[in-house]
Amino acid sequence: MNNNNVAMWMQLIPIWWRWVYWANPAAWTVYGLMFSQLGDRTELIRVPGQPDQTVREFLEGYLGLENRYFNLVTCLHLAIIALFAFLFFIFIKHLKFQRR
Repeated sequence: MNNNNVAMWMQLIPIWWRWVYWANPAAWTVYGLMFSQLGDRTELIRVPGQPDQTVREFLEGYLGLENRYFNLVTCLHLAIIALFAFLFFIFIKHLKFQRR
């Protein structure tokens, strides 16, 4: 498989937007969903200009999705949930309500 495709589409994103892409929780969500739903598929697919390959090989070779980041994606989602829960409780505690 050719891993140059990942570098090719990543090069199309301007340099100042790449960090925004990886800092966005939605990008990690799509990454995790694509690999968790399609990563274990063993059916052969046809991609024009390439030999027949499994869905997992296509995800790893063409899109650059790897199984080793799935735990990281899960931990990042849990960290974001914990952060928002913590901020919610802090803001509710210090919010000043009107008194009559």
